[in-house]
Amino acid sequence: MLKARIISAVIGIPILLAMLYAGGIYWWIVFVVMGVLALFEYYRMMAGRGHNPQYLPGYLVLSVLMLSVIYSDCLLNAFLAVIIIFALSMIFQYPRLDISDSALSFYGAFYLGLLLSFSFRIYYLDERFWIMLLSLLLTWSSDTGGYFAGRFWGRRALAPEISPNKTREGAAGAIILSILIAVVFFSIIDLGDTKLVYILMLGLSASIMAQIGDLMVSGMKRYFGVKDTGKIIPGHGGVLDRFDSFFLVVPLVFYFFRYFIQV
Repeated sequence: MLKARIISAVIGIPILLAMLYAGGIYWWIVFVVMGVLALFEYYRMMAGRGHNPQYLPGYLVLSVLMLSVIYSDCLLNAFLAVIIIFALSMIFQYPRLDISDSALSFYGAFYLGLLLSFSFRIYYLDERFWIMLLSLLLTWSSDTGGYFAGRFWGRRALAPEISPNKTREGAAGAIILSILIAVVFFSIIDLGDTKLVYILMLGLSASIMAQIGDLMVSGMKRYFGVKDTGKIIPGHGGVLDRFDSFFLVVPLVFYFFRYFIQV
């Protein structure tokens, strides 16, 4: 498992970073594909549990939210139209579709679409590549710190009903490594003046958000009765498995640069 993860990372990370560095259409492709695949995995888990996903309305919600940075003035009208489509789908397909199907379909699309919309908002910042790289590094450092700290020192369960393998010691290791990476990053890359205390807060809060995102998807998988959300990434599972932590880190980093650094 660890070997497969390392091979996937060695191959996948350079490709991902190259596309982000190239910017333009490649940036948009990365996050549109990420959102589409993640929602597909979510809906497949729904179907496996016996629910009936509302694919068309769900993907419309995903699209409206992810791309809202382009047409923010029309967002309210677009969102209203999608809500009406959700309602009509349930009305005309009842009882095959019920309120639980609509609610779960909407939530998955809303969760992914809203969070990934910040990746497009970062696109319009001057130092978008470095900001997105920071988001990824904070996510990966939290995951890595949590994995190894939990493996070597983990004793006390963090959230046993959701993820039995997560420990409090692992959570602490995740926070420590994330803070360290934040400090090192800002000491190497000049992205504007900011106080050390803010950098420390960023590392701390990024790891907390990453762990919340991880546990959130773990809770989804436990409810839907699956081990992995997919198999597209060897050693990691699906897109939701690999980027569950990242989804909540991106909004945090965006707001950090919006309110604490002028880029």
